[in-house]
Amino acid sequence: MKKLSFGKQRLGKLFTLSTIGLTSIVLLALFMFTILPTSAFGADKLVIKDGSGTTTFKVEDSGATTAASRLYTNGASGVGAAPFVLGQNIGNRGMIITDKAATNPKRIYFGWNTGATMEYVEIFALQEGVAYKNFVLAPFGGYVGIGTSNPSYPLQMGSGAYVTTGGVWTNASSREYKTDIKRLSTQKAIDTLKQLDPVEFAYKTDSQEKHVGFIAEDAPELVASKDKKGMSSMDVVAVLTKVVQEQQKTIAELSKKMSELERQLKLERNPTLASVGSSR
Repeated sequence: MKKLSFGKQRLGKLFTLSTIGLTSIVLLALFMFTILPTSAFGADKLVIKDGSGTTTFKVEDSGATTAASRLYTNGASGVGAAPFVLGQNIGNRGMIITDKAATNPKRIYFGWNTGATMEYVEIFALQEGVAYKNFVLAPFGGYVGIGTSNPSYPLQMGSGAYVTTGGVWTNASSREYKTDIKRLSTQKAIDTLKQLDPVEFAYKTDSQEKHVGFIAEDAPELVASKDKKGMSSMDVVAVLTKVVQEQQKTIAELSKKMSELERQLKLERNPTLASVGSSR
């Protein structure tokens, strides 16, 4: 049971949180602060203690407030039972908002990381026992991590993609991120390239800014997203690379044939060269 005391005059024996309620406390505090003179109080203006006598909340003479390591709301006595929790210890990361579900509760944490170095600020959303995603701000390097707690670039995703210090978006392309790897066939690349229809356009959000590109709904399946609403430039680059590589092979073969034809043409026009070549 929590007790209330003002200054060094203990009122816990007269009033308790369970009997007068939080509203009564607020009204009483307003009355005491506005009607009674300052001299009527002790060193601290408002002190709330729990049943063991430990101060859980205090308004000091200067106006500063002090709370226990955790401040629960809605009558809760633990993290899992409170929709809003404030604190600074490792167990709750600073601030917690929870839906109070009996199983697999959904929670959002705000605070510093739980390591000893406290190197980054973390916004951590999860469903207990199911999955989590975290958004990290690293104040020392000015880096932001989404889905990763250790960003090495100004913006880094848990997938491995990142934005360089020069502002270049870099796709995650390591073999360790991929599965079902197989070579793109030349024919599939050629067929895809033929179906691509470059257009000029402007986004509805900024009709003055002009762009060139493709319409995802009209793009071939190989380079369009699953929902046909987006495209990856790297997919198009891969198709173009394969087609250009094949064209380079064709060009090399044609160049070789052209050289042979030119040599034969010279021999036909100047038979002497043929005899000189044979004599050698």
